[in-house]
Amino acid sequence: MSTAYRILVCCCLSYVISQFYRSANAVIGPDLMRELHLTPDDLGILTGAFFVTFAISQIPVGIALDRWGPRNTMLVTMAIAFVGALWFAAGDGLLELTMARVVLGFGCGALLTGPMVLFGRWFPPDRFATYSGILIAFGSLGVIASTAPLAWFSQTYGWRAAFHVTGGFTVLLMLLAWFTLRDNPEGTAPAAGKRESLADTIRGIGDVIRNRNFPYLFVIIFNAYATFITLLGLWSGPYLYDVHGLDTSARGNVLIFMAAGSALGYFAWGPLDRIFNTRKWLIAVGAGTQLACFSAIILIPGLPVWLVGGLFTLMATMNGSSVMIFAHARSVFPPALAGRGITTLNIGTMGGAAFQQILTGYLMGWLTPAGGHPDETAYRIVFGVQAALLAAALAYYLRVPDAKPNDAVQS
Repeated sequence: MSTAYRILVCCCLSYVISQFYRSANAVIGPDLMRELHLTPDDLGILTGAFFVTFAISQIPVGIALDRWGPRNTMLVTMAIAFVGALWFAAGDGLLELTMARVVLGFGCGALLTGPMVLFGRWFPPDRFATYSGILIAFGSLGVIASTAPLAWFSQTYGWRAAFHVTGGFTVLLMLLAWFTLRDNPEGTAPAAGKRESLADTIRGIGDVIRNRNFPYLFVIIFNAYATFITLLGLWSGPYLYDVHGLDTSARGNVLIFMAAGSALGYFAWGPLDRIFNTRKWLIAVGAGTQLACFSAIILIPGLPVWLVGGLFTLMATMNGSSVMIFAHARSVFPPALAGRGITTLNIGTMGGAAFQQILTGYLMGWLTPAGGHPDETAYRIVFGVQAALLAAALAYYLRVPDAKPNDAVQS
């Protein structure tokens, strides 16, 4: 196996743990609420804390990726994630668990963008979406692990033991990264960012933000992934519990189909930009289908659980189109700004997730009677807010020029 493909495998395995940490609360959320006496808005804050810190971390991570390289950056952040996993396992209240999620968010901050910078250096430009899709699809194994497997493990050994185990996996992945990752192909020059002064490196973030395409890309990425992960990582489990009465095991069984659909979606969407020679309109199809699924759940009360599960799974599959946003962005920013471009944009990914999770947490708390549980109407209102945000973002994004893979090859 060539060095490039060994790097691909290592990056995919590392991203699994990031996806697990960000999604685990959907299954264990009701258990945390019951054991630690948390409210729905507490759960929204606790879950969203990961994404707030992840978003904030993208500025220093972007600088580090361009200046010190993906390998060193990923090793340091994985060590931080290990600390966060142990802290979460030991947490006894909202404050401790929230702080642990803060640390986990920073610790996972380079496990998506670091690999994307590496792919830009090790693979041809027109294959960026394909390998990014493989990365995110493989990382979805972490989402799958956070559904039925986590539900079974938590019922058998407890949710604290689950985080001890994942902390151990994090250490193993650090060792693999140490021996596998290389910043540049042999014989190529180091990234331009390493020759910049620190002040110039920081100023490069301004160059990214001033790019004329940046606002459109930021708005769609702020909402596209946020809508999906707020559903999968926060409200899908409580919805299945409160509206359909599913226990932990049954919730995990439904959500594993959603997670599998997400993985399948990223694999399927990755190569489509080269087939159809568009990225913009693939994003439109994916987001539009998600809006149609949301509309069915919002507008039709009393849907059977099998149909809700099918709609959730279809939404997860269509969310794979969001990989095109990163491919679109990679074609916009020059190589010297690749790390800062992708990470600055990725602030929107995680910032949007934090915003939606905290917003919907407060909204759900307001809609829930004191001492009671949310009813179906409350969930339909929350889902309606998410759908409205996604629809507005899509309408704004469609004003941006397309980024066609064939143009990158010809240039």
